[in-house]
Amino acid sequence: MFDIEEWLPFLLAKSHQEAHGMMKDAVADFGLTPPQFATLAFLWKCDGFNQHELGCLMRVDRTTIGGIIDRLEKLGYIRREPDPQDRRSYVLFVTPRGKLVRDDILSSLETVGSIIDGRLTREEQQQLYVLLCKFRMPNPKEEEKNDL
Repeated sequence: MFDIEEWLPFLLAKSHQEAHGMMKDAVADFGLTPPQFATLAFLWKCDGFNQHELGCLMRVDRTTIGGIIDRLEKLGYIRREPDPQDRRSYVLFVTPRGKLVRDDILSSLETVGSIIDGRLTREEQQQLYVLLCKFRMPNPKEEEKNDL
């Protein structure tokens, strides 16, 4: 008999909901949503992505990444410059303000990591990391659609 509570897609969705809610609370004081935080974190890691590259890296569509970037720019956390390689695109950079709030944002998110880590042993954390990385790998069918 089918048991929704043992169905992996349901468990993944509920786990995402829980983690997303904690992240949302942690970044709200900075005027951010979790997707906006993730975008900013990718740029902290490597400034100078163009919008298309960043969207591919984050696995979000062009419209979604455009909206996220618009809001981060309005908050003063990032700036756009024309892409010298492609006049139809922009290159994204973290502003001094975006760099200044980095440590405060990450400090606010430490609690989220601690709560999740506290539910698992170190070995379970490592196993979950490996499994989630496997799960995040591109779906071959999605790759085919993107190539068309």
